[in-house]
Amino acid sequence: MKFLSYAAIGGVIALLNLAALWLLTSIAGLHYLLSTLFAFLALTPLAFWLQKLVTFRTPRERAPVEWPRYFATMGTSLAANLCLMYVLVSLLGLWYLAASVVVTGLFLVANFLVNERWSFALRR
Repeated sequence: MKFLSYAAIGGVIALLNLAALWLLTSIAGLHYLLSTLFAFLALTPLAFWLQKLVTFRTPRERAPVEWPRYFATMGTSLAANLCLMYVLVSLLGLWYLAASVVVTGLFLVANFLVNERWSFALRR
């Protein structure tokens, strides 16, 4: 059940990410990798709070511990995301929005497991 909640929230964030990526790349004219970075920076705080409050339901007072862990987890995912985006788009010629969907799907389970077992893990 927790994974379904994580995936549903992730789906909403992924749609917002695609919209931001499209706006920044196709409308504003930024390079797709720069757009990916800006979308990450804009959406990560929203994703953190939604996952914290809805999926993992951890106490508010844990946020100062969870936020750096979550950001480290997602930052690591971002680094891998940027590398894969480059390979898929610049080397293999995939459309940048399609590449973003593929990459998001590839990281879904791994990000969930790290967030469940570390970022939002309740330890005394």
